[in-house]
Amino acid sequence: MMIHTDTVHALTSIPATDINFVSCLKSATNLQIEMALEVMRNRDGKDKGRIKTCERELKQRVKKKRKE
Repeated sequence: MMIHTDTVHALTSIPATDINFVSCLKSATNLQIEMALEVMRNRDGKDKGRIKTCERELKQRVKKKRKE
C-alpha cells in the first residue's frame, strides 16, 4: 500500500483555515490523517488548530460510518 506523503505533509504544514488544507483533509484517508496527527503531536505545540481540525474530521467519519 502506498501512503501519499504529500497529503500528510500538507496536513502538517498548511494552516487549517486555508481552503487547500480543507480540500486535502476531505480527500485524505483515515490513515493519512492519523499519520499527520502523530507528526503534529510530536512537535513544539504550534499545530493546535490543525490537530483539532484533523481530530474533528476523524470523529465525524467514525460517526458517519456508524450510521451506515
